[in-house]
Amino acid sequence: MNKNYKIPLIYQTMNERGSGSVENYVWLNEMEWLSIDAIREYEYDEGESELIIPFAFTGGGDKWVWVVNDENKEYSIGLCERGEVNGVYYAKNMEDGIFRQIIEYVSDSNFYLNKAMAKSYQVSESELMWQLEKWKTCLDGILNKKYLDIIGSLRELSLKYVRSQYGEWVALITLDERNKLLNKYIKFDLLDEEFEWYL
Repeated sequence: MNKNYKIPLIYQTMNERGSGSVENYVWLNEMEWLSIDAIREYEYDEGESELIIPFAFTGGGDKWVWVVNDENKEYSIGLCERGEVNGVYYAKNMEDGIFRQIIEYVSDSNFYLNKAMAKSYQVSESELMWQLEKWKTCLDGILNKKYLDIIGSLRELSLKYVRSQYGEWVALITLDERNKLLNKYIKFDLLDEEFEWYL
């Protein structure tokens, strides 16, 4: 990592709280955190742009990165998939990236109503409610009050069948409800646009 670049304040705060440790880990469905030491010592592959700073990985090994556009600005979040030369802007900043992860998680097929028909990765409604409460507690002082209030309000909902052109599954909110939240709170000019991360 270039010594002129800075670890975003939110990530520093999470690190100070031990959010990457076993005891206090802040779990997100598709973001497996790197320690600040691992971020600073990251070794770039030949051809990999140093204007990206990997800070987490997906379960499949894709990289979550901060995209450095201007050293004085907050870094955007990007997703760099293995085998692709272009990454995709995911969020304007770390706060929005975490919030988007949570909203996408509760709208996806990660849950079951009937345990006998559950897949190995799916959890029950009670486990989901526990996770939402943990996020609200652990992310207090990291996410803004509005995001925390929305996470809290999700606990007042119940799992339901969601139908779309992609099929049917059990979720807490529909894709339309998800999109309304994301469009209202995390929209920015570069969202879902591509950037070059492998030269």
